Amino acid sequence: ISPLILLRYYDDDACVLRKMCLDAKAPHLSSSLPPTLPWKFNKHVQPNKGLTRQGNGNSQELRCVIDVIRYGDRTPKQKVKLNVTEEKLLNLMLKYNGGKPRAETKLKSAVQLQDLLDATRMLVPRTRPGHESDSDPEDLEHAEKLRQVKAVIEEVL
Repeated sequence: ISPLILLRYYDDDACVLRKMCLDAKAPHLSSSLPPTLPWKFNKHVQPNKGLTRQGNGNSQELRCVIDVIRYGDRTPKQKVKLNVTEEKLLNLMLKYNGGKPRAETKLKSAVQLQDLLDATRMLVPRTRPGHESDSDPEDLEHAEKLRQVKAVIEEVL
């Protein structure tokens, strides 16, 4: 996307948002203002309620900023679900479930994730990917999931 197109997109969004706010809170001002943004003009901008003069009158201070953030721009949470049968991981689950066996365990704190990372590092096969041709497909899939768990936690910590 061209930077000019992107700037135009945000300028248009700002105009729409300004119109919506004025229509809702100050309809008498909505019709008297130009449809474009005031800083698009090359002439001197007169101070208004959003700007105040400072010192000799040549500078202005912005008093309000409205930010439009799209929901889709959020960084997604990284969740990994893994069926475990290894004793190290089962013991870790017991530890963080208060010694009670449960079907699921949520590990969120840095200490919990570090414990999981340490256990996972011991379980990840030392062989390189692509050199496990004689292994069972289920074992290969499980090993790959362990590698993913390890990679995600290393990225987070």
